[in-house]
Amino acid sequence: MKNLSKFLFVFGLLCMISSDVQGDRSFITVKNELNPKDKAGPRLIMAYCKSKNNMIGPRYLKFEEIMIFGFKTNVWGTTEFWCVVKEGPHYNKRYGSFTAYKAKGLFVKDDGTKWNWSAKDDGFYFHKGNMPSLKLANWTMN
Repeated sequence: MKNLSKFLFVFGLLCMISSDVQGDRSFITVKNELNPKDKAGPRLIMAYCKSKNNMIGPRYLKFEEIMIFGFKTNVWGTTEFWCVVKEGPHYNKRYGSFTAYKAKGLFVKDDGTKWNWSAKDDGFYFHKGNMPSLKLANWTMN
């Protein structure tokens, strides 16, 4: 019984700390930056993102439109979102997927940071804050 009391005390303490540590929300953005000057007409993308417990989308984005959503990282630092983007109009010929966010350890603090992703003609680019954009994923063809 004594060990159970200690466990419940520590668990309660961790829960209280987690609410302070998680403070603000973080955000993921996905932007359509495909070249709009295509002979076939406007180039739309369909984007959705998932975590273990959430599904965001699908959202259909025109050139320069942005999908944005906020989230909180769990206390255990296991929050992960992955996104799938498909190019229209048929949405089954060209697609890409990438890990949009992955927490790194216990008690990760959400601080309003935006994890920005862009769908471009040659792949998917990531940037955060003032860092330059990096190509981190490619399109896949069916």
